[in-house]
Amino acid sequence: MYISSRFKDFILTNLMLYFFAMGVWSLWSYFAFVGLERMDWQGSLVYLPHGIRVLGICFFGLKSLPALMAAELTGPIFINPEQYMGAWSIASIASLVSVILARELVKYSQSNIRGSIVGPINFQNFRLLVLVIILSGLFNSISANLIISYLAPSVNLDPIVIGRFFIGDVLGSLVLILFLSVTFTSLRLNKLASPSGK
Repeated sequence: MYISSRFKDFILTNLMLYFFAMGVWSLWSYFAFVGLERMDWQGSLVYLPHGIRVLGICFFGLKSLPALMAAELTGPIFINPEQYMGAWSIASIASLVSVILARELVKYSQSNIRGSIVGPINFQNFRLLVLVIILSGLFNSISANLIISYLAPSVNLDPIVIGRFFIGDVLGSLVLILFLSVTFTSLRLNKLASPSGK
């Protein structure tokens, strides 16, 4: 009975996270690639899907990986499959590993560095979440570009692109988390302020 309940939670968590991730992919792609024929890629400066990686891994742990990996592979297909296949698919795995590495590094520092400034190991602590976002953005910008430039020699390793990846991951994550925070706070306040209180 206990195993069945845990399995059900696992499936429901991954389904919920996957559909939410696909919603974010769709929203981001609409704004990012309105001018796809120009290939200006300005949307990468606010890369909302990185926020899904951070939220999934920080709040649900490794059990969120099936949903996140499925979203990483299927999300780009709806945008521009010719651009995102091949090296980009492999780089997306590095993107998830970057978040896991950042999360574990933050947890390790909290356990082993006395007088740490970011508070207890609790990802509801916003400062801790921001630290994971910054570290994962840094790791991802470097690792993803290294993989892409190695597997696709036509793509040059450009410091400007690495910087754009970093800024996009950080800003995109912050925008998504801030939006969710404001939305859920407003819903909670409206519920408390309703006449019925229900």
